[in-house]
Amino acid sequence: MIKALLFDMDGVLVDSEGISIDVGIDYYSSIGVHATRDAFRDALGCGERLFFDRSASILGLYGPPYSYESASDFFRSRYIAAIASRNIALPGIDIVERARKAGIMTAVASSAAPWKVEANLASAGLKRSDFDYIVTGEDIKRNKPEKDIYELAMIKLGVDCGESVVFEDSKGGIESGRRAGCRVVSMMTTIDGATAEAAGASAVISDLSAIPPFSTADELEAILFDGDSSTDRVRYGASMIRPLSRRMPQEFMERRAIEAARKAWENAYAPYSGFHVGAAVVSAATGRIYSGCNVENSSYGATICAERNAMTSAITAEGSLGIDMLVVYSEDEPPAPPCAMCLQMMAEFARPETLVLLVSTKAKEIRLSFSQLLPMPFVFPTMR
Repeated sequence: MIKALLFDMDGVLVDSEGISIDVGIDYYSSIGVHATRDAFRDALGCGERLFFDRSASILGLYGPPYSYESASDFFRSRYIAAIASRNIALPGIDIVERARKAGIMTAVASSAAPWKVEANLASAGLKRSDFDYIVTGEDIKRNKPEKDIYELAMIKLGVDCGESVVFEDSKGGIESGRRAGCRVVSMMTTIDGATAEAAGASAVISDLSAIPPFSTADELEAILFDGDSSTDRVRYGASMIRPLSRRMPQEFMERRAIEAARKAWENAYAPYSGFHVGAAVVSAATGRIYSGCNVENSSYGATICAERNAMTSAITAEGSLGIDMLVVYSEDEPPAPPCAMCLQMMAEFARPETLVLLVSTKAKEIRLSFSQLLPMPFVFPTMR
């Protein structure tokens, strides 16, 4: 049974990875070196020292003008200034409070320095007292991807690896949790689901907000780990997708997707027709939700529908797409279906049974399968 949740901080509890990379790029720029974001990605979650030493190595810097000491001083002052006026909390951090109410202990196990942990928690509206224990990079000799930080957290909490669940967002962090013998739940805030699974994550979720309400440790266990993990690749239109093996409850995902489509509907650009539409696509491979709104144009052929907008956003983020569910949100009564062009595009990424949920602003819903809307889509000859 789960007795403790061990949280990495950056990319799990707080949205800080991008800020760290931006500050790192600024540091190299200050010494006349051009750095890209790729120079930092493999060292995310492994502590400030590795963050700079590995990026410096990638950039071919083995001495002046680079020094870790100067980089560290620069990073601290710029980072604190960057988050001073922000709330960098990621969605779902109320899981810390929910876990405690369910009798589950919580700890932060962050490779970062104590000053950064304190600054991030304060910016996210969290306190040290919200956790049973906090471990930082200064409490251990070997940082992630070594197992030391999670082993120390478990020793301090008095639990073993079978009773602990690690929440991570990077390859190094996942490896650290696995080496400590824990089951690891990976966020997709920093890496994609395929990378997380390849790194050994036991479960993959979009972020902490994807965990529905629970009141006991047994309920959380079932939410995170029940289900068949042996799912193979399945054809979604023209794409072969490995569906996410452990999914959140259907009702929970529908509520989240409807809300995403509603928010997109609010931003629709429709000055000519006045007809606003929002859409949300749920990725079968990752469980992520991608939204879009309709964007009209003076040249009407350049207009893009909300459904296609959401699909292109998903493909941009994941590279390939299998649609688990499509939500279309409109003011129409009955709720408006996708147009023929959107359905044909959807045929490229959907299965006949893919759920299409039509919702109106008056909360009316129509549930259809993709094949009911488009029973005979055009399929390229080589894919038939």
